[in-house]
Amino acid sequence: MKLFLIFAFTLCLYAGHGEKHERHINKDLTYLELTQEQTEDFKKILKKYYHEIQEFREFQESINAKKKALFLQDSLDTQALSILNRELYEKASQDETQILERMHKVLSPKQREAFVRYFEEWEVR
Repeated sequence: MKLFLIFAFTLCLYAGHGEKHERHINKDLTYLELTQEQTEDFKKILKKYYHEIQEFREFQESINAKKKALFLQDSLDTQALSILNRELYEKASQDETQILERMHKVLSPKQREAFVRYFEEWEVR
């Protein structure tokens, strides 16, 4: 039994060695090796992105407050709740589309391939 456990543990240790292990900081773009011009463009894009994210968070708080108020009523208006959820989804989708469109215009095809590895970091939630 001990021999089996040692074998299983050793197998687990070596199972992941074929994969590339790297550390990645959330929303870090250094791996894209941007040119100076792209870096300047991305500074503008990211400044606008952070402003839009702040606006989205305020919008999200407002929607959540309305949803809580609906829930506290004697009967739950599911239609109104659905409308609020749809508004939130549509705003998130619109903001995400805009940021990705701006980034797409700046990145080369090769950089886009690298970018999609961390695509989920740029989802608006």
